[in-house]
Amino acid sequence: MAKRNRSAVERYHDRVAGLYDTIYDGDPYWEIVFSITWRNILRYLPKSQASRCLDVGCGTGRWGMRLAKAGYPTDFLDISQKMLDKVAIKLERLGKPHRLFAAMPDAAPTPAPEAGDGALLWHATIDDLSRLPSESYDFIVGQGDPLNCADKPGRAFKEMTRLLRPGGVIMMAVDNRLQGIYHYFKDGDVAGLEDFLRTGRTNWVTDNPDEQYKLTMFSPGQLRNMCRERGLEMLGMIGKTVLPLRRFRALLDDPEKRETLHRLEESLHGEEALFANAAHLEFAARKPE
Repeated sequence: MAKRNRSAVERYHDRVAGLYDTIYDGDPYWEIVFSITWRNILRYLPKSQASRCLDVGCGTGRWGMRLAKAGYPTDFLDISQKMLDKVAIKLERLGKPHRLFAAMPDAAPTPAPEAGDGALLWHATIDDLSRLPSESYDFIVGQGDPLNCADKPGRAFKEMTRLLRPGGVIMMAVDNRLQGIYHYFKDGDVAGLEDFLRTGRTNWVTDNPDEQYKLTMFSPGQLRNMCRERGLEMLGMIGKTVLPLRRFRALLDDPEKRETLHRLEESLHGEEALFANAAHLEFAARKPE
């Protein structure tokens, strides 16, 4: 069989899969970000633990595993097979059955999943979710900014909306376009800035040119419009983080200061006037009953 041609997004995430958890673990800044994220997820989780969840762009499964441990039947989806391999190891340690489904556009057809398959691990790109059944999930979470990596974010978001059951909630984190402007000012690239503000398209740059890929950054207004176009009710939006914690991360080494800054961030991150300070925007929206 001919070797499949992987995209730059897939190649990059395959390469970093083995190191992915260690990039963040033990870092006080990311501990605050993850605490904020989980508390925000808890605001929108379905009340019934029979509700099925999907972790889109799951990486090594940080959020999907927390949902599974909380008792929710949870599936995982990622463009990187090596990321899904890490998820499978974690599920095996918990004694949770799982099954991999090859759902990339060029993958050979596989039988549709049936009840009792356990956690489904979808090897798929969010640009093409056609092999996933409609209205299958009550809650979809996407951290790690998977929507930014889509070739056609509007189509990807439409597909994710299709997967939601009526009354279901989608919760996504995205790169903030308002933060992306500084790169162009630093380089004095005014023409590039104008194009970026118009399209939101820029480059994810890595040391390996073969892994560089296009990504899209979003503004708060664009996220609201995207939800409106899909008929979704916007439930809320926060910035992560609206205080410059990453720039002054040395302050986080002091436990007392870290606790105070964490509390202040929690009190401010819903203030839209401060969203320009945030590297990421996180929103939740509901599909009508």
